[in-house]
Amino acid sequence: MFGEGFEVRCSRIHAQIVFFPILMVVIPLASCGWFDTRDPVDPSESSVPWRQPTQARYVVENLKNTLEGIDLGLYTRCVDQDSFYFYADPVLVENDPARYDNWDWQVEEEVTRLLFQSVVEHHGEQDSSVTIELTDEEWLVSEADSAVAQYSYDVEFHHARAGVDSTASGTLRWRLERSSVDMLWYLETWWDFAAEGQGGWGAIKGGFRD
Repeated sequence: MFGEGFEVRCSRIHAQIVFFPILMVVIPLASCGWFDTRDPVDPSESSVPWRQPTQARYVVENLKNTLEGIDLGLYTRCVDQDSFYFYADPVLVENDPARYDNWDWQVEEEVTRLLFQSVVEHHGEQDSSVTIELTDEEWLVSEADSAVAQYSYDVEFHHARAGVDSTASGTLRWRLERSSVDMLWYLETWWDFAAEGQGGWGAIKGGFRD
């Protein structure tokens, strides 16, 4: 009755009526940053104790606190991700070289993530979920931009993975380097030496390398 032109105009009006509410919803969501990449959590927003690593020994404190606090994000901030390398006890490497070969940051991050997940699954995020005791502190190298700290350790991880050690004792060495970019200190290399008759910390870590 009204002709083809009227029907076209009605279709356009209907499309506008439908589209306008959708647009009003999408614009606020986009402006709120729902599609943006989230920034890393600032250390001040975490319950884990953290010190800006302006000194090498602060990295040691941060490593211990972030591991005990099951905080992978802050643990990541302790490490030079481009240079990191973990060396397990030589006996472990000899017995199972494939498991401990090429242990760079990519491997370390994945292993730590799986270990933390297992700890939370088994014991929750309690203060006693992970305990790390570092004793017999010795600084083998202490220079302006490089340091090597050595400690005897006793560690316990209350995880849920069968067949993997939950406790370990031994000696570790952490090589720490100061970045020429931000002048802060980071963990670069980790050597592990198990106590006699044990696999050491490396055996726990290695048990989560799938």
